[in-house]
Amino acid sequence: MAADSHTPSHLSSGAPSGSAESAWLDTLDPYRLPAGATPNRYDIRLRPALDDSTFIGTVSIQLDVAIETDTFVLNAAELTIGECSVNGTPATAELVEEADRLIVRTAAPIATGSATMNISFAGILNDKLRGFYRSTYNDANGAEQVIATTQMQSTDCRRAFPCWDEPEFKAVFGITLDIADGLNAISNGPEIERVTTEENNDGRRTVIRFADTMTMSTYLVAFIVGQLEMTAPTDVNGSPMRVVHIPGKSHLTDFGMDVGVFCLKWFEEYYGIPYPSDKVDLAGLPDFAAGAMENLGCITFRESLLLVDPATSTQNEQQLVVDVVAHELAHMWFGDLVTMRWWNGIWLNEAFATFMEIAACDAYRPDWERWTSFGLERSAAFDVDALDSTRSVEFEVRSPADCEGMFDVLTYQKGGSLLRMLEQYLGEQTFREGVSHYLGLHSYKNTETNDLWDAIESTSGEPVRRIMDSWIWQPGFPLITVTISDDGTSIELSQQRFLLNPESATDPTEQMWVVPVHVSNGGTTTTVLLDSTHTTVALADPAAPVIVNAGGHGFYRVAYDATLRSRLAGALGDMNTLERYSLVDDAWAATVGGSLSSVELLTFLEEFGDEREHAVWQAIVIALRGISRLIDDDALPAFQLRVRTLVQPALAELGEPQADESDLAAKLRGLLLSTAGVLGRDEFVIDLCRDLLESSTEPDNAVDPELVAAATSVVAATGTVADYERLQHGFLTASTPQEQLRQLYALTEFDDEALILRTCEFALTDNVKTQNAPFVLRMAMANRRHGAAAWGFIKDNWEHANKEFPTNTISRMVDSVKLLTTPELVADVQMFFVEHPIPQAVKTLDQILERQGINAALLARDAASLHAHLIS
Repeated sequence: MAADSHTPSHLSSGAPSGSAESAWLDTLDPYRLPAGATPNRYDIRLRPALDDSTFIGTVSIQLDVAIETDTFVLNAAELTIGECSVNGTPATAELVEEADRLIVRTAAPIATGSATMNISFAGILNDKLRGFYRSTYNDANGAEQVIATTQMQSTDCRRAFPCWDEPEFKAVFGITLDIADGLNAISNGPEIERVTTEENNDGRRTVIRFADTMTMSTYLVAFIVGQLEMTAPTDVNGSPMRVVHIPGKSHLTDFGMDVGVFCLKWFEEYYGIPYPSDKVDLAGLPDFAAGAMENLGCITFRESLLLVDPATSTQNEQQLVVDVVAHELAHMWFGDLVTMRWWNGIWLNEAFATFMEIAACDAYRPDWERWTSFGLERSAAFDVDALDSTRSVEFEVRSPADCEGMFDVLTYQKGGSLLRMLEQYLGEQTFREGVSHYLGLHSYKNTETNDLWDAIESTSGEPVRRIMDSWIWQPGFPLITVTISDDGTSIELSQQRFLLNPESATDPTEQMWVVPVHVSNGGTTTTVLLDSTHTTVALADPAAPVIVNAGGHGFYRVAYDATLRSRLAGALGDMNTLERYSLVDDAWAATVGGSLSSVELLTFLEEFGDEREHAVWQAIVIALRGISRLIDDDALPAFQLRVRTLVQPALAELGEPQADESDLAAKLRGLLLSTAGVLGRDEFVIDLCRDLLESSTEPDNAVDPELVAAATSVVAATGTVADYERLQHGFLTASTPQEQLRQLYALTEFDDEALILRTCEFALTDNVKTQNAPFVLRMAMANRRHGAAAWGFIKDNWEHANKEFPTNTISRMVDSVKLLTTPELVADVQMFFVEHPIPQAVKTLDQILERQGINAALLARDAASLHAHLIS
């Protein structure tokens, strides 16, 4: 459905009583609250006890009562409810646990107008990294310390206090935290009052009151309590910004602060609207299920995505910090100031923040060419959207489980790619004017997707809604086939849905998109809107190469006829980096889909020996890794030789690191080094990597971080038990979050089944946080030789994983089963998930299993011919 109007339909003149009351409750929407009463203000006071992981609290809710009633329905979960009153008169409160509902009943009907509801409650600081939860770390003395922190999105604010926990119910939040002596606390607003009290039974306590928030949704509420340290605030156009962290990590804050200051200023200029709150805290947490969260004024992060040492981190590790800080700050306007009405619109929140993170990163570090590297993320969306089991970007969301399934590559990467395609069609300034108009028109309100299209359409005069509706409301994307005319003066463009397995299509209906297509030929770029099955484009120079998807930003794949393809082969130097990247990426997709053989792909890749751009090499290496999974041990040496032959000229040309070289040149050296060592099994490179890794541990011996990262992978992939134990020790003693993760994930790369199983066991110990353990297991299962052993381990520990790991990580953990492609493993995986579904990620699991079948078909189709080609 195009919109969810959230029509109030349940509260009239009050609920009936007795059996009629039970019947009335059954008529309530199981996932949406009735709208007869709505909150406009919450005053919350919480008292967490970190030593026993509990909290108590009170909430006073100011209500607008639209319909006289004696029954109020709001959300609460995993709370013990104490006293309750409405307008000072005691009321009853019944917690309906299976529905996350709190039913408050008054002795007499409450008249329309204003009302005040007061509730006392108690809860547990849980270990599931949701709601109000506990995060732990070991201090300098090795003692465990606890932080109480929050993650409310999507529907977990109800676990912290009773509330109307839906995005449309915006309100002001006044938060007070009563904390033990020696602790500190932050929340959405700046601290405005601090009182120290003496208590006979509980020692000294500190009560901190924070300034009111702007009107906002419950999922943006945040508070953190613990032994927190803060940097000195930096003024950003009147808004103080700090980085908040656990003790001992202040030396890792400068980069994140620099990024935050730049991005906040840049967004204020881009949007044309001042930052809508009073301050910004960027808080790095030891335990965090997501990457980061856009809580208004109190943004929370995984430590590895905020705290970083530029001297020891790779370009990609720094870029991740820039991306995520920018993403969350972009949300302060697009999401916090203007919010989707219901969770079906979460895609637009996240897609727009994804688009803006790339734009801000590109402004912060133009030399990183962020829009080019975004092509790799777009490819991840292509991979899912080329499946029959994909979904439309926006779809009906009913339950919290439906909502959780929205946080995927289609929401973020496809959505961001579609916005980039629209921006490139309209022009950057025109697109920006439309966004600013949208934000100004809907500030402090809730919107539907069409409100954005209408705002941009009104300022641009272009058919924005018609274009975007064709992409948002139907699944998949087109393959644009390009054919030259008989007389050579024009090309024909035709579109049809691209599927990796066309025979799997459950809906044979022909789909159509309104596709902005940029065609480059003879120094001229022509833009057309392909809104039918075919169209013709005249060529400026019939003899010159033709590039369709010129610039490389369209969300579609391209297939050229033989004549046009042969022209491109000799014109790679005339294409920009993203265009060449797309050419390689399209070829790999064609191989997976069966229209290009693996032998043809390998031959095609070998034409790129003169390539010197990192992004293109990323696409080449992805394809080479894919090919490597089709090769048995007999043919592997021949393949490794081909890899070495392809990689060595570029690696030799790069030579030793230079002080004045670009970050991307250093990054390319690292990629080529790891490719030569892991895929090419180059003995010289392997020995070099051992020396590099050894040198990197020596005091005052600065080794380029890109080389350290590459050497870590090469040593792991070719290493011994001693190497394993060294990397494991490095993980346990690492001085930065990036070094820690680099060495943890390297434990999944060893070519030894016993070591892979040892890694799986290690992932379930207290040494590995539950936020990271699912990804360790996923990477272990992606091990080329021993993934099946890791799969067996996951099956044996399925109950443990579902009990201990954050729910949103379970589908991510099993993503690598798509790489298990023998008939026996395919049957085993499919049967296992018949009996062990993942209810919070039904669609994602369908996609993983479909891709497994496609990969298995590729193995069956190409393995023999590839083997014969390599050993001939």
